[in-house]
Amino acid sequence: MAAVGETYPRTAYLLSLIGGILILILSVIIAIAALVLAGIAASYGYGLGAGLAVALAVIALLFGMIVLYFAMKLKSNPAGARTYGILILVFALISFLGGGGFYIGAILAIVGGILAIVWKGPAPMTYGQPMSGAPTWGQPPAAAGAPPPAAAGGRFCSYCGAAVAPGSQFCAKCGAQVPP
Repeated sequence: MAAVGETYPRTAYLLSLIGGILILILSVIIAIAALVLAGIAASYGYGLGAGLAVALAVIALLFGMIVLYFAMKLKSNPAGARTYGILILVFALISFLGGGGFYIGAILAIVGGILAIVWKGPAPMTYGQPMSGAPTWGQPPAAAGAPPPAAAGGRFCSYCGAAVAPGSQFCAKCGAQVPP
């Protein structure tokens, strides 16, 4: 449910952003450790295992960047919140394979993705629509669905539906000119 005045999924954005940052931090740590171990392993002739660790770290780094990218898109284009939420959810789930930002980053991104999917957006602004049975601006009360109130003079404003005093040329409520 969107809070009053909320124009983008703020909570989903923040959780996904923090989750993506944690996924990136762990990916960088793993990449540095894998590179150091790759150098050590290569000196002993075990280059294949270290190369695989570096490749996995690069993939985890890529997933963290993707989660961050779609978190930023939540704020810049809230109309696509459902799509971005699904993509955040998918990449956060896959990031579990590489540690997922100490797992807490993946969990935060998953929750943020779910919140983005269920976000409804702000209530649409409805200008000119009647509230609580009031006639629509510029239409007589009968056209708005409300019967005109009874008055002694029998004349009513065609804009607001207020009773008009006999002999008046203008409505006392809204100022519109009343035909004779």
